[in-house]
Amino acid sequence: MDNQALNARCVELFQNANVKLRMWNARMFWQVGDLFNVPTDKLTQPKVDLCELEVMLSTAALTDSQCAAELDKKEPGRAAFIQRQVREGMRPLLRPASH
Repeated sequence: MDNQALNARCVELFQNANVKLRMWNARMFWQVGDLFNVPTDKLTQPKVDLCELEVMLSTAALTDSQCAAELDKKEPGRAAFIQRQVREGMRPLLRPASH
């Protein structure tokens, strides 16, 4: 999945009702400048690794991740670590976006 499609999936997952219950703010994951209540069309510049973000948001949304296998290829066990942290009510520290 290319970065643009992956970002679109993350934005879609971020709108999921189960994710919204976490009360995460978009500025935690995307560059949004001075905006606080950010419209979804402004969520285009990720601060964090999109693959890790997709795994985290998928877990919070209670859906299957499309990036977990790819992430585990790069770093075995990373996806399971992120998923476990989210299931335990924590927000894992995600790696910075590579530009």
